[in-house]
Amino acid sequence: MSGLRALTSEHLDELAPVLRRAVALDPAGLARVRATEHQVSALVRLPFGVLVSRTLAATAGQTFDVTVRASELLAWLDGAGSAMPTPRDAEWRASLPPARGWQRIDTVPDDVVRGLVRAGAQALTRAADNAGVAGAQQRSEMSDALLDSVVLTVTAASGESSTVVTLRTLSAVTRMGFLPRGSHIAVDVAGRWTRVAAEYGSVYAERAGLGLTLR
Repeated sequence: MSGLRALTSEHLDELAPVLRRAVALDPAGLARVRATEHQVSALVRLPFGVLVSRTLAATAGQTFDVTVRASELLAWLDGAGSAMPTPRDAEWRASLPPARGWQRIDTVPDDVVRGLVRAGAQALTRAADNAGVAGAQQRSEMSDALLDSVVLTVTAASGESSTVVTLRTLSAVTRMGFLPRGSHIAVDVAGRWTRVAAEYGSVYAERAGLGLTLR
């Protein structure tokens, strides 16, 4: 755990907002904090099935990779807990996106993203009202189906590569506060992974299949 002690006030200021939003969604969630020679990052798996990350172009003075409970790390960063978070490396079960090999597909303005997320939320409300869905399990199943729906297709300028983005992924971008007004997202792919990168963080999703092209 000595690696966490190498984090500076700059690192803490940049990572804390991501952890705070993630803990609000899942108090029991895990955070994986990694430092390499040139960057420090925190990855958290949200309860609705995507990975979110905040990466800083900085050095922590040493290389480390440690998994802790996000709430415990946040308490320690805020000074509310004097003890270092308990290591939970064995509890991290999610696969990790690659560090290199990303291909930029396209960029999309933030107002388009917000419109898609807003339309998705309205569609869920209408569907639940029209179906008279009352049970929590049924509402959850309906919500999952909608979140998995494809709401955006991006194609590279060359026309040789394209990928799809679900409402689940775009919702994570906005709910985590990654997308400021007047900015954009960048959609990248690497192997089976899609990355939606915004100004304040990225969301990663594993693609169900390759070679998907929607119009």
